[in-house]
Amino acid sequence: MNSRSMRRLVGYRRLWLATAQIGLSSWMVQVALFAALVSHHSARVMAMVLLLATMPSLLAGPLFGAWLDRRAMPELAAWAAGVQAVLLPVMAWLVVHHLVLLTGVYAVYNLTGTLSATGRQQLRYHMVPPDRWAEVNARLGGVTGITTIVGALLGGTVALWGLTTVLLVSAAARLVASILLVSLARRVRILNAASDMSSPDPDDALRDGLRALKRFPAAMSVLLVGIAWGVLGGSYDVLLSDYGVRLLHGGGWGLSGLYATDGLGVLLGTWVARKIRARWRPHAYGLAYLLQGAFWTAFALSHTWALATPWLLAMRMASGLIIAWDTTLLLETVPDRLHSRVYGLHTATYGIVGRASLALTALVMSWAGPRAVAVGSGIGSILVGATWWWVRGRRWPPAGGSAAGEGLAESVSHNPQTATTQPDSPPPSSLAS
Repeated sequence: MNSRSMRRLVGYRRLWLATAQIGLSSWMVQVALFAALVSHHSARVMAMVLLLATMPSLLAGPLFGAWLDRRAMPELAAWAAGVQAVLLPVMAWLVVHHLVLLTGVYAVYNLTGTLSATGRQQLRYHMVPPDRWAEVNARLGGVTGITTIVGALLGGTVALWGLTTVLLVSAAARLVASILLVSLARRVRILNAASDMSSPDPDDALRDGLRALKRFPAAMSVLLVGIAWGVLGGSYDVLLSDYGVRLLHGGGWGLSGLYATDGLGVLLGTWVARKIRARWRPHAYGLAYLLQGAFWTAFALSHTWALATPWLLAMRMASGLIIAWDTTLLLETVPDRLHSRVYGLHTATYGIVGRASLALTALVMSWAGPRAVAVGSGIGSILVGATWWWVRGRRWPPAGGSAAGEGLAESVSHNPQTATTQPDSPPPSSLAS
């Protein structure tokens, strides 16, 4: 599918712009807030703030997914983004003055971010025909790399302009996204007025989402391999912040440079993913986890910018492959009516493991040091990725074919959030986000 064909999809341009605005805002918030927490407090304090502020949203993710599968709420993503815009200036003041209140407000910010991401997922799948899901998500996934680079560079200006200014600009970007999503949601509601946008069977709500792990073993395997990113990603932001600000002596600009490298790697990785044929996708997916862990370990052992930067770039290129294929491999094995529930469970699976990893990071860093933690998480990613490929990936597709249809199986893979990506809260993204 070419770019001209994509633009013919109803509302695609507005969805792309809204995704870009939210991604840009999220990365500005992440880089600026992390740099401020490390500078004003410490990496351990930052780890605890992230742990407490993100756990509620991760636990609520599957519930939000089940809830949305039973309701047509196309405006939800827009209103959630608007609430986040209001919270950002408050967070800027609380960073210096009150850590406890900051943690609480940040938790609300992340909860609304989860609602926004899940709402955009529902909105996307109701405005795009099933045979185009993969390509639309792949193209929207490419936005992640671009917004990471630009958002990280803007977030790095916190040392120049101050945290309040950066978060105000981020709030403005999120308000623009909210307006775009409102107009898109109204159009989608009109187009779908003659059909039911939600699942008609209330008895299949959260129960089916939880039972999906047993009923769809291939989907379960993708859920479980998310642990690899949970093991690595839980400590990723804390470690990257500590390396950029303190270990490599770069301050806010150093952290900004690392996240810009992160974004470039994801952008290149998602581009490469679109060039790889579908039959090789599961094998490359498993290999990407191995390479991600190996390159992260090499980055962790680097003592200079000349060594650290290329290793991080290579590591995030491997992550870009994972981002591009993750949700496709997951959702092509389950019925359409379970997509939001399974997607919510997927986000919660690697997210909760990531928060556990984050808690351990805060404790272990005090006596083992950041390099030991980084090496351990890299080795963990290698082991889990290798295990997934041996048990499931080398025998893909699962027996019985794709539950979501053969069109998806042959399409180019796509990005979870991100939408992750995620990117309404610290990765997962997504995605992440």
